[in-house]
Amino acid sequence: MAAKIKKKTRADKWKKKTWFTIFAPDSFNRKEIAKTVASKPESVKGRVLTVSARDVANQARKQYIMLKFKVMEVNGDKAYTKLVGHEVRDSYLKRMARRRASKIQTVQDAFTKDGVKVRVKAISITDRKARKIQETGISKVQKEQIAAFCKDKNSDDVIGELVFGNPGEGIIKAARNIFLVKRVEIAKTKLLAK
Repeated sequence: MAAKIKKKTRADKWKKKTWFTIFAPDSFNRKEIAKTVASKPESVKGRVLTVSARDVANQARKQYIMLKFKVMEVNGDKAYTKLVGHEVRDSYLKRMARRRASKIQTVQDAFTKDGVKVRVKAISITDRKARKIQETGISKVQKEQIAAFCKDKNSDDVIGELVFGNPGEGIIKAARNIFLVKRVEIAKTKLLAK
C-alpha cells in the first residue's frame, strides 16, 4: 500500500499584512498621499515616498517638482510624514537653460533656525552669456541668499518654503549689480541630521 503524501499548508503572507494610509504633514492639510502594506507598523516607519507637488499641493504648475516625505509616526493604520526633500525633474531643468545664456549651479549646506542642516542645490539662469568673474559673483550671492533664507525658517517649514516660497527673488535682486539673472530654480533639497 502506497504511503499517503501529506500536503504542506502554507500560510498566506498577504493575509497577515495590514494596509496603512499615509498622510502628508500639517502644512499640506494632512492630505492622504499613499497607501502601503506591511506586516507590522514598525516596518512602515522610516519609509520615504516621492509624490508630485501637483498631487499634494493641488498646483498644476508645480507638476515638475517631486516632493519626498518620510514616515515619522504610525498610529493604528495611519502613518504621518514629514517633508524631507524635493527634486526637480531633469527634463524640466534641461528646458530651462537656453543657448547664449549662462547656467550657474551651487550646492551648499545651510542651517535652519532650529539647527538642522539642509542641503540645497540652486540654479540661476542669466539673460545672456556671462563672463567667468560674473558667474563667480552670482554663485557667491546665491549661496549667501540661500543661507540667509534658511536661517529664518524652522526645519519643518524650510523645504516647503524653498519649493513654494520665492527664494529666487532675493537672489535676482542681489545679483542685479553683477549681471542680469532671468530665473532661479531650487533644483534639489534634502534635510540632513542636526
